[in-house]
Amino acid sequence: MSTRRLFAVAALVGGLALGVSARPAAAQWQIDSRDGKSSLKIGFLAQPEFEALDTPDGTGRSTNIFLRRLRVLFGGKISDRWTFFVDTDSPNLGKATTQAGTKDAGDIYVQDAYFTYAQNGLVMVDAGLILVPLSHNHNQSAATLLPVDYGPYTFTESGPLGSRVGRDYGVQLRGYPFGQHVEYRLGAFQGVRGTDARNSLRVAGRAVWYPFAADTGFFYGGTWQGTKRIVAIGAGFDTQKGYHSYAADVFVEHPLNGGRQGVTAQVDWTRLDGGPFLPTLAKQDVLLVEAGFHLFKGRVSPVAQFSKKTFADPLTPDQYIWQAGVAYWMAGFQRNIKVTAGRQHTDGLPDRTQVLAQLQLFYF
Repeated sequence: MSTRRLFAVAALVGGLALGVSARPAAAQWQIDSRDGKSSLKIGFLAQPEFEALDTPDGTGRSTNIFLRRLRVLFGGKISDRWTFFVDTDSPNLGKATTQAGTKDAGDIYVQDAYFTYAQNGLVMVDAGLILVPLSHNHNQSAATLLPVDYGPYTFTESGPLGSRVGRDYGVQLRGYPFGQHVEYRLGAFQGVRGTDARNSLRVAGRAVWYPFAADTGFFYGGTWQGTKRIVAIGAGFDTQKGYHSYAADVFVEHPLNGGRQGVTAQVDWTRLDGGPFLPTLAKQDVLLVEAGFHLFKGRVSPVAQFSKKTFADPLTPDQYIWQAGVAYWMAGFQRNIKVTAGRQHTDGLPDRTQVLAQLQLFYF
């Protein structure tokens, strides 16, 4: 399939998305108790996606139309101080497998499942299957991403640690002291349990400074289409026995020209080292840079993302991936379409062209 035809298919996917009404929803799917003290919300996240990617040997091209994510969401409150959130996922549903080419039949599992006790904004306790607090991108909501997806190397530690896309079972303290100009997250998690579960627990934490307003949600936002003034400067760590990761990140969003335009950007750096405890996790640095410029009061956003993985061992080939394109926010996070094109590079191997087009339907 030629590059021209690839963009034609991507444009077709975008055209189908434009047929979805841009009118915002008037209400939530929510059930409240008779006394109003508890509630249950129900929602979903669906991301149909088209992908065209050169094969690793550079002699052909893989094409797929599939569901990048299909999630059912449940959340609400048990009382004034107790809230909960649970969602399922079936990622890459219908996508062809690498070698056999058979379509993924789907593996539905619990993606997040946590309960939060909030004494006040200073002390909150999250417990369950939760995102480990490392970098900003690591703790973002998949529904609020600026480009098509997370950084390609954001969850590098998940496989060796037996995590599920950055999640692990545990408990963490979270709070926003000093007038919500500071955020802290500190938790203990399962990690790799080992024989008879004798390994020490995994410990991770994160601190963020907000000069202006804080992002106080459990999941960080990836963008608000240039409508929010926020600066977040953070650092995090993740460790278990001989494994150590450290991260530093900056996230910025700022309206411009009276809100008619805006900018969103973030930079995340992470150093990972599995040490003798996780020998499959080589010592490496991961860099993520992404940015978007929002036009027409946040309706259209040119976006770009660059991510690089650099290994300490000179014999291990370094990698980088970049994507650039446009996001059309028909109804903010609820309905949007993103189309990007880019290249994947691994030292010593042919570069691979990738074209992505994704429609998002989100309601919660």
